[in-house]
Amino acid sequence: MKANNIVILLISLLNFSCSNELDKRIKKINYGTSFGECVGYCRKQMSVASDSVHFTAFCDACMTPSVSRKDLFSMTTKTEWDSIQNFLPLNSFFIMPTVIGCPDCADGGAEWLELILINGETHKVTFEFGKEPSVLKDYIVNIRKIFTNNNSMLN
Repeated sequence: MKANNIVILLISLLNFSCSNELDKRIKKINYGTSFGECVGYCRKQMSVASDSVHFTAFCDACMTPSVSRKDLFSMTTKTEWDSIQNFLPLNSFFIMPTVIGCPDCADGGAEWLELILINGETHKVTFEFGKEPSVLKDYIVNIRKIFTNNNSMLN
């Protein structure tokens, strides 16, 4: 009787563990940059999902009338999606503080990364432009490549 209870307990724990892992999958990755004092597109952001990328450039409180919001939509390949979601250390990311350093102090700019998981959890980390936390150092390179490619298409 006790052996059966142990087997049932182990199966239950395995099922919980597997379903918990599935809930940690990434639904969407948001990334952006902003500069408080600039001319032109001072805020740029992108949302990457398994099938699409939405890139937006803003001119907040813009003094230049010819500069209006720009949006760009493109498709994401499975290879691209896998390359940016599989290398992020989720557990380390979700325990990071929401603000690191002094983003956009002395007009140095800010960067941010936000993850939205399938289970609804979200976490956003904002840091000084070009000074990503060491946990994100290897990961952020892939995000910046996609960001730069989309940014260059707007020009």
